[in-house]
Amino acid sequence: MGKLMYESRSRVLTAVCLASSVLLFSAGCASGGGSGSLPADTHATLLITATNNAKIPIFKFNIQTLTLLADDGTSVPILTTPQLVELGSINGVARPLVTIDIPQKTYVSVNLAYGPSNFVVIDRSAGPGNIDTATYKLAPQTAPTIAVKFLLKTPLVITGSAMGMLLNLNIPQSTTYTPFFDGSSTLAPGGGDTTFNPVFSISAVTLAANPSTLQDGKVEDVHGQVTANSDSALTIATDSGSSFTFDTPSSTVFTGVSGATPPIGSYVDVDAALEADGSMLATHIQTEATSLQYDMIGQVIDYTSQTYIASSGREQQGPNLVNEFYSNYLQIDMSTQFEISWPGGTAPAGLPFTPTLNAESILPGQNIATPIESLQSVGNVYPVPNIVTLEPQTINGTVAAISNVSGQTSYQITLFNDDLIALFGSTQTVAAYSTAETHTITTSPLSVGSVARVRGLLFDDGGTLRMVATEIEDGVPGYGAGIPF
Repeated sequence: MGKLMYESRSRVLTAVCLASSVLLFSAGCASGGGSGSLPADTHATLLITATNNAKIPIFKFNIQTLTLLADDGTSVPILTTPQLVELGSINGVARPLVTIDIPQKTYVSVNLAYGPSNFVVIDRSAGPGNIDTATYKLAPQTAPTIAVKFLLKTPLVITGSAMGMLLNLNIPQSTTYTPFFDGSSTLAPGGGDTTFNPVFSISAVTLAANPSTLQDGKVEDVHGQVTANSDSALTIATDSGSSFTFDTPSSTVFTGVSGATPPIGSYVDVDAALEADGSMLATHIQTEATSLQYDMIGQVIDYTSQTYIASSGREQQGPNLVNEFYSNYLQIDMSTQFEISWPGGTAPAGLPFTPTLNAESILPGQNIATPIESLQSVGNVYPVPNIVTLEPQTINGTVAAISNVSGQTSYQITLFNDDLIALFGSTQTVAAYSTAETHTITTSPLSVGSVARVRGLLFDDGGTLRMVATEIEDGVPGYGAGIPF
């Protein structure tokens, strides 16, 4: 088994203004005027999400600044501190970037600047039996920023005491690349070349009392290290460079190794709700580790003899990391514990199988958190995670069949060929279960032939892959289905 890493040859890219279907920025560009404000402000949280299929599982986007421009010519800086955000892991869910008071106006355009960014493709393009990790650059690494100016097709109205704004990057429509290898170990002509013509949307999020999706204020899967805690609040530092405080009332569900409020230094995964006053209330906190140096979260790309795990490590925290991409080999031993990060703390009732995670049931493609004391060292010495936590993830594919199992709807999802699960696993089909806790936000009911994105926890049930769904959304066409790869 070989493990190779390639880095793309960058060429100068031109960012253009594109439009897509829902509140997308149009082809027109606008320039802002001076600054100004109105007496009334709205406490607004900028959220970020991505629309993605499985072709590019890791996407590190370096946002430098974001500014709103109003119809009266004034401009309002929203994001001023650069953040390197991993978008592959938040396909279909929202995470916070910044909270700021914004004058109540109608905004008609957005200025966004991004810096050197990259994405990773995991495939077997160098031949059967090889794990190839290819890193492609989105911008010249010497360029400080690339600015894009977009005119909003539908104005963004900032109003009320508190609201959210959802920034969404459509990764397949924005990104093209030439693979390094074309089915052999010989570098393909133009291998590593990329283009990036960003297709964004921005929409208002009207906060609900008990939000259930990214459209009404639900915040999901925010990983970070605890920097402060109390009986009523928890503050974490994320790998994107942000710091967030979450209210932790008696309704907050704590799971994982701490069993209660995690101590300072712990690595956690937080689900939350945006509140009417602009604060964030933690609904679920999963403690992944309490005293280790590093935390690597990513999909399993190899699992050998129920011993060695190769993790994609698409999210990572710890000292002295380059914060670009770090794949890691780990070794499971008898001391390793196994946890499942159920959003509500426990498994939904009525499932037609018993969800299990152990050394025998780990499979390629599962999303896991693996806190470790040290990174992989030289030679054949691999770090041992004392805890492996199964984390939510998003799959994307075509609905092959729909049935009712024990009162629950079951969708047979056929994954696209480029899905990491299909590339490294033994099957291309996942049975996804919609339970009483599943939220569906598709534009029309799913039917056989529909393309769907399903988020949830993925299990190996005796060779059958089953996902307990938390969310079902419209899918994204895969490679060969009209997406320009």
